[in-house]
Parts: sequence; structure tokens; C-alpha cells
Amino acid sequence: MEGLQGFLNRLQATASAVRESGIREAVVLHHDEADGLTSAALTKLALSSLGLETRLICLDKLYPEVVEDVETGRPHVVAYVDLGSGHIDWLIKANSARSLILALDHHDTSSIQDPMLHNLNPELYGFSGEKDASSATVAYLFCKAVDPGLSRYAHLATVGSLELPGEMQGLNLIAIKDAKDQGLLRDSGKGDLRIEATGMNLTRTRASSLLNVLGSVGYYRNGPEMGIEACTTGFSEETIERAKAFEEERKQANRNMLSRIKKDGLSQKKNIQWFHAGDAYKGMGGKVVGSFCSYLRYQRVVNPVRYLIGMMNVSPDIPGWGSLPSSMVKVSGRAPQILTTLIEKGTKPPLSKILPESCSKIGGFGDGHSVAASGVFPVGKEELFLDEIDRSAA
Repeated sequence: MEGLQGFLNRLQATASAVRESGIREAVVLHHDEADGLTSAALTKLALSSLGLETRLICLDKLYPEVVEDVETGRPHVVAYVDLGSGHIDWLIKANSARSLILALDHHDTSSIQDPMLHNLNPELYGFSGEKDASSATVAYLFCKAVDPGLSRYAHLATVGSLELPGEMQGLNLIAIKDAKDQGLLRDSGKGDLRIEATGMNLTRTRASSLLNVLGSVGYYRNGPEMGIEACTTGFSEETIERAKAFEEERKQANRNMLSRIKKDGLSQKKNIQWFHAGDAYKGMGGKVVGSFCSYLRYQRVVNPVRYLIGMMNVSPDIPGWGSLPSSMVKVSGRAPQILTTLIEKGTKPPLSKILPESCSKIGGFGDGHSVAASGVFPVGKEELFLDEIDRSAA
């Protein structure tokens, strides 16, 4: 239990550091799916409870331009939620304002010490970010450290942690126990859990799918804000209808994309197979091409031993922040089934290595896991990227 106590102590120390800093303004940068939205809602509750005025910026990727902008000017609290862990080194470098940086995340990270950094990552305390804790669980435990009364939002952490595969375990079980103890969660009898909180009477699977759609498909249309609002006040009829309309839109775009690929096939190189969706997902966030790749990897049209690469054009606009200097291409990579086994055995390189490296060589960046990764790079560099990743994938 030493790891758990060490982590809880660190959360308490971070809450004290924010209190003692005298800072009254915060910016929360967060990811655009259910774990990102629930953890952003929880982080905002914690910071508001500490008396901070909090602004939210939802991101599909951690763009350096956004980081450099929010980390300049006068000092404030900058919280990176469900993103940031893999880029701790440059978050510290960009911190010209000497802001207080909080990273509430569960992705792979590095142990870098800096007096202005609070890296609240359970992996640094012996837990697995893939199994033991979602970002929402980390944000929930931070909430509890700030004010034990905020445990009335325990059910939100259980929605965010659905993104982790397999049975719930580790730190995620704390939130489940707290939510059940307070009557916010009960077994639905179908292997799922039902949320019974203010404005919510739905399974956590349904809550998760509504938030995923609002965050990604509704990215440019106020979806993330609606999702975060729903986390604290409940899902209104209007929010549910909006999410259903977004979901239908994505299904239609996916159907069109699939029939195009079945008709024309995937483009092939030696080690990769790929498609470019162009503007097929126009108006949606970049996350949707990754979701489509995850579905496509099981289809017959896919070669089971080649890396699957999907691209789409994304708008340079970042809602709540401004515009990037140029339009970007979002790229997602997935490993089909046989290739996944080869990567796990170490006979083929992981996507978490080859995709980010290929992006960075052409002026972009990326991150991810061994069998699923994503990145961005400037429009017009597609051929360079494909040549680079094909060479790296050998």
C-alpha cells in the first residue's frame, strides 16, 4: 500500500501548493473523449473549490503553439488533463511565466523533477496507467484531496475509467466503492453499472458513449462544453438529442468511407496499408479517424500483417483558443490482429515509436501506445510521411 499512500500524499501536497500559491486563475487543457471530459469536469470542480477562475481548452492533440501561449504572461495554474504526460520535458521548457503546472494523466511519462511541476501520474507510484487508473480516476482522487465533499462526483471517474480494457482494478475501484457507498451507482444486473445521480439515470456505458460522441464528433460545435456541463448537472434531453444527431452523422460518414474502401481497396506500400479520408469527416474532430481505424482493423479488406494508417484533414481552429498557423493532417495508426502479436513479441516495431518519429521528421508530432498511435503534420507532407513510416516499419 506504500505506493497508494505515496500517491495520495502527493495529491494532498499539490492541493496545498495551489492553495499557498495565491494564484487565482487556471487553464485546463484536456482531451476530447469520455475520459478527457470527465477528468476535465472533475479538475474544474477541484480548482473552483480552491477559489480559482478556470478556463477550459479541449484538444485532440497537445499542440506546441497552444502550450507556449498558455504558459506565457503572468503565472497561473496550468492543468494538463488526460494529455501531457508524454511531453513533460517541453511543458517545463515552455513555462516562461513560472506557472504552476499540474499533469493529471495515466499515459506513459518520465520522472523529471521541477519545482513548478506536479506530475500526478500513478505510473510514478507503481500503478499501471493501462489498467489501474484512468485520468478521471486521478482527477477524482485530486478532488477528494482538495475537498472530501467532492466525492459526490465519484460516478464521473467510473465513466472515464471505462476506456481501460478488462475488469476494473487498482485505483479505479476506489471511485466505484465511493460511488456505490453514496448510492450514486448500482449494479444494473447486466454486467454494467447504473448511475443514479443528479440529472443522471443511465448506465455508465451509455454515459461514456454520449460523452465520446459529444467530444469528438461535436468538437467544433460546442460538444465538449455540453459534455462537461452534463457531467456536473446531468444529461438534459437537448444534450442527448444532440449527441444522437452527432452519432448518426458519424455513422453515415463511416458507412461512406467503408464502401469507398471496399470498392477501391486500401493503398499499399511494403509494410503499410493506408487511406486518406480527405474531408469526409469535415466538421468533426480528429479523433473520429482513429475510431474508424479501430473498427476497420477487424474487416476483411485489411491485410493482417501490415500497419493500418488512416488520415483526414483537420481544421486549424482550436475552439476556446484560436487558430493554428496552418491546416493539419491528423494521422492514426492501428495494428491489425496478427501484426499486434508480432509487435508484442518484439519482432515488429511499436506504433508508439515509428508514428511519432515519422511525424516529427516532417514538422509534426505524435504519441500513443504500441498498437494504436496518432499524430499530426502539416498538409502537403502526406507522401513524405508515408515513405518515412513505411521505411521505419520494416
